[in-house]
Amino acid sequence: MKKAILFVIDSLHPTVLGRILAEGNAPALAFLAEHGTYTEGVVSTFPTMTPVATSSMITGAGPDRHGIPGFIWYNETIRKIVDYGATWQNVLKIGPEKVIRNLLLKLNDEHLAVETPTLYEVLEASGVSSGNINLFMHRAVHGFKAKLPFSIALATRFRLREAEVFGPSHLTLGQLVHLPFSERLSTYPRGPFHRFGFNDVFSGTIARQLVQEGGLPDFTVVYFPDNDKNSHHYGPLRTAPSLEMADQQIASILNQFGSWEIALEKTAIIVTGDHAQSTVGLGSEYLINLDQALMTFKRLRPREEAGEHHEIVICPNERMAFIYVLQRKEVILPQIVDILARDVRNAQISWKVADNKYIVLQGGSENQLSFSRGGPILDEYGQSWSYDGDLTVVDAQVTDGKIIEFGNYPDAFSRLISALEARQGDRVIVSALSGFEYYAEGAPTHPGGGSHGSLEKEDSTVPMIVTGMPFDLKHPRIVDLYPLILRYFGIGK
Repeated sequence: MKKAILFVIDSLHPTVLGRILAEGNAPALAFLAEHGTYTEGVVSTFPTMTPVATSSMITGAGPDRHGIPGFIWYNETIRKIVDYGATWQNVLKIGPEKVIRNLLLKLNDEHLAVETPTLYEVLEASGVSSGNINLFMHRAVHGFKAKLPFSIALATRFRLREAEVFGPSHLTLGQLVHLPFSERLSTYPRGPFHRFGFNDVFSGTIARQLVQEGGLPDFTVVYFPDNDKNSHHYGPLRTAPSLEMADQQIASILNQFGSWEIALEKTAIIVTGDHAQSTVGLGSEYLINLDQALMTFKRLRPREEAGEHHEIVICPNERMAFIYVLQRKEVILPQIVDILARDVRNAQISWKVADNKYIVLQGGSENQLSFSRGGPILDEYGQSWSYDGDLTVVDAQVTDGKIIEFGNYPDAFSRLISALEARQGDRVIVSALSGFEYYAEGAPTHPGGGSHGSLEKEDSTVPMIVTGMPFDLKHPRIVDLYPLILRYFGIGK
């Protein structure tokens, strides 16, 4: 059995990848596409945020089952907001130790549902070695001592200096966890100006080293984060340079096999993204200020623990947001919906009204829709539904064959339910129209740049290249990576 590598390029936009392939500016990716299957419409999770999407990649489940609702979310167990470091300001406000502990330890050990096994856990239990390079979703049974750089150790008051992190057979997390360097130290960009090793060149260099030394596990995930930063800064359609740099890293890894042809003889390769991004308008009107809109409610702040006087929690995730209702749901939730419904910039406002009954409405209109699992209508994934109301809220229509087809909001019903059912707690979810994003305390904003998080197609669909393994899905989703890889190694059905 050949080994397998999964390359994950953060915020990989299908239009930009298609353009640089056509222009001949991504030779390694073009080579893989020519020798495999290339598709542009792989549907991500909702919210379209990296912790949610990558958790779905390695569990084959949505947030309702894997338990990671967003980048910022309310943890009902500890009655506090969880933030994995959305902004430096929030890191300082919450405290570096808490943020890094969440990201380095609790994300995998506590937040990721124990009852939902990861790809690494299933592979390792079946005798298939696995590796993870710089992806923060890595739960497995092998222990590693984290060695925090002095500046991070100082910021965390040395409480996490040698924390034990669990992962697959090989685990690299930038400077925090890595194998001994075999090349010149300058080959591994690290330190605060290189995000302590969480960059494309560091990821590529570690992967090259594994191939050189004959230590490449049977299955390895290699995560390239730089494109996300560039997409936020310059806008998603101006990310050709960062994708070309990622292509260079992939080419350098393939080169270690002797030739690209030999690489494909020895290795099955998948390239995809966790989500894409869409362009945000430059003016202040493109920023939906939830602090201002919901100012009449008593809101939980980032450092606080929820008490009897708190009414709501606002958790902005760029182009979507959770508004958790902590008390008097029957009174407060309808008031929140009424306020949000007045704003046309809110493309979808959704909430759960009963077991297996959900409502979604369109801001600035009277268009409303209720839906439930099970019923006479099938979608393209074979899921069955019943609904009542206006399908234009999710840009859907039902064909003569009783098939519901979603346009600008792919797999909308399933993804909305998964977000509404992720962990406990009553909530309202909002997803923004194209060009808009949400602001609340602790939120990053990207005026004139790129953003993601929403239910919309441009945030939600990524390209995928698969070589060396069967791939015949007509309507692929990123959750399909999990069974695809397990089948490749002869595990499961």
